[in-house]
Amino acid sequence: MKINISNDDFKDMGLSVSQKDFYNSFIEMGFPNRKKEDWKFTDLDKILNSNFEQLTPLKKKSKFKHEKIFNFDHYSITNLNGALIDFVFPKTVSLSQLKEVNHLKKHSIFFGMRENLIPGRPTVENASKKDQMLSLNLSFLDRGYSFKIMDPLDKPLVIYNYYDDDLRGKMINNSNSIEITDSKCTIIEVDIDKSKSKYFKNTFQKYKINESEVDYYFINQNNSDGFNYTKNEVEINDLNSKKGSIFSYFIFGSGSKFRKDDYEISLNGANSFAKINSAAILKKGEHHEVKTKMFHSQPHCKSHQKIKNILLEDSKGIFQGKVLVSDKAQKTDAYQISKGLILDDNAEFSTKPELEIYADDVKCSHGSTSGNIDHDAIYYLMTRGLPKKEAIKLIIKGFLNDVVLEITDLNIKKLIEDHLEENINNEN
Repeated sequence: MKINISNDDFKDMGLSVSQKDFYNSFIEMGFPNRKKEDWKFTDLDKILNSNFEQLTPLKKKSKFKHEKIFNFDHYSITNLNGALIDFVFPKTVSLSQLKEVNHLKKHSIFFGMRENLIPGRPTVENASKKDQMLSLNLSFLDRGYSFKIMDPLDKPLVIYNYYDDDLRGKMINNSNSIEITDSKCTIIEVDIDKSKSKYFKNTFQKYKINESEVDYYFINQNNSDGFNYTKNEVEINDLNSKKGSIFSYFIFGSGSKFRKDDYEISLNGANSFAKINSAAILKKGEHHEVKTKMFHSQPHCKSHQKIKNILLEDSKGIFQGKVLVSDKAQKTDAYQISKGLILDDNAEFSTKPELEIYADDVKCSHGSTSGNIDHDAIYYLMTRGLPKKEAIKLIIKGFLNDVVLEITDLNIKKLIEDHLEENINNEN
């Protein structure tokens, strides 16, 4: 598999000379494979070669008649194939569109990078020399957005990500930055794939959360043949912050052919809290990895992670989670758990939890379990009059329910329950 690109393509896309240099760096490294520790469970080079003869950067930015699929009152940002096409929100939210990149400082991953408090975190220039996905993103980056929320939002903000047209063999590289200060808000990001084609999307996103309370939900709305890699860097507070922030991120990726969600979350101010929860029903060769690095650099911070997968047929679920506690981060409370319920002998659940602790007054734990469905539980439910398929469905719901129970917004809880219900019904 090769990337189909020429000098004329660079010119047509309005890409800079420096982007050609990033492309050359990517070509030297190639797509990541199992030799790279962060990719030991996901051989992206092999996966893409098995599914694409070649990839061509997507140049087209189309217009699109879109519908709002949620019936509750909300603000919205609408993207088509990674490019911003519409938005509706109050004047207190500022938004700018990324159309082309002629300077590195416009890249979202550069946002706040030099102020990062984690020792040894490289600048974007140096990071790209070791990270082929970043180099690839920088090579063809031509779409994305940046927005700031500076006041509380009175209703949820929904980010609609539509995919349409014939995207076969296309590669989308986009970058977004989100800054939230002195706010309490709910953000729902939803993927809606109408393309019915195989494509590859490489996304980098940067979040800066300061003195705010943010609930963020990602939902894959329907079955998709797309291949998605997303790198999220989240900076929570800083040394000047006067109150802690709360950042809760929920991932519901059922129905995605391939997803790797890669998070680096930095707790840079005292008394802050970060949470990552994921619940997915994987089937028919679907591959979903959640990889996290949680950096505790200041005292009195908490982080909780809960990853739960239902695995059918030849699906593959992966969790790599690392918690790093600096010597300044006394009174840290860090917890992570990953569980896989395997319903087919050909399914696979892989985990790699890690703790790296340099402080002595902390509470840190991790755990991982995987196993088959409890046949005694199925038998018990069947003796109470439930058919076998309904008994299995009830056990699946119970397995995922503790993730759903943490959602307090009734509209969003109903969305997630419907999302999981649909995926359960598709397999029973």
